[in-house]
Amino acid sequence: MRHLFFTLTLLSIWSCQRDLDPAGPQLTDLYGNFRVLEPLTQSAPEIDFSTGQQAHFTARLSILADWQIQITGRTSGAVKRIIGRSRTIDITNASWAGETTDFPTFREEACDVRLTFTGHTDTLRTAITITGIRILDATVLDDFENGLRPEWTSFVQTGADMKFVGVSTPPLAEGAQYYRMGGTVGWDWLKGLLGLTASAFNSTNGFGLSADAGSVYFNGIFRQKAGLNNGIVLLRFREDDNGDGVHTDGGEDMWAIEIRPGINWSLESIKYIDLVTLVNGLPAGALGNGVHEPQKLFQIDVLFLANPTSGYAECDMDLLAFSRNEPMKP
Repeated sequence: MRHLFFTLTLLSIWSCQRDLDPAGPQLTDLYGNFRVLEPLTQSAPEIDFSTGQQAHFTARLSILADWQIQITGRTSGAVKRIIGRSRTIDITNASWAGETTDFPTFREEACDVRLTFTGHTDTLRTAITITGIRILDATVLDDFENGLRPEWTSFVQTGADMKFVGVSTPPLAEGAQYYRMGGTVGWDWLKGLLGLTASAFNSTNGFGLSADAGSVYFNGIFRQKAGLNNGIVLLRFREDDNGDGVHTDGGEDMWAIEIRPGINWSLESIKYIDLVTLVNGLPAGALGNGVHEPQKLFQIDVLFLANPTSGYAECDMDLLAFSRNEPMKP
């Protein structure tokens, strides 16, 4: 019996070691002492994202650890976070193409980089300077850097304290300016609207979008004034189903989405094929052929709404754009 117990014990130990190596973590990863074997470094002191460059960060640890790299723009305050669990930090798990996690987006600026570890007090630091910001892989309808593009048409109610203007007051979302919609209209949900037709935007049908509605995303960055929750941004997408060069109300598809922004800047992305027909804010049957056809998109409307009994309403928006295959990465 003693020999059998000894044999079973050895088998148990061998089994545990086998399970931990190589399929699972090493015993030293679970019970070893945490030490930084190689400090945090960046791939280059300067990075030009506008040319497609990517930065990456490296460090090496004595054991497996949960870690977070936080990159903070010294001028913009933009933040990018990269998280992982490993002994080695390198290009495979800590690369950066210039995108942001928390708005605003990065500028050409110096950035502080900090590496921290869950359960350990060590903090490693370095810095990197952005010499060129990333170019968005998207069809930008408007970033409002110069106010409203002249191609937009607009209507603003004659209410009180109406604000349909470009604003540069921090906190920013992207660039140096965004667009504010606000006002009090006691007799109507509609405060104002903007309209952009494909022919005014460019000479390409459907804003140059793919016919694959499952690969087209509409994106925008929105927020609502702190202390308010009554503002609604209604986006409408009017198609020219029959190709006659106009959109016929009630006879051709008009897809829509309502956005009720929070108080912090947030990116909203929706796949074109997921857009629905809305009537008085509720899903309804399609008005045209019922087929999502982004290549036939004739006009985009931005309506700012609020219950007329709710008083003043205000929402901001920035960087309206279409992306392909995935949501935009600002």
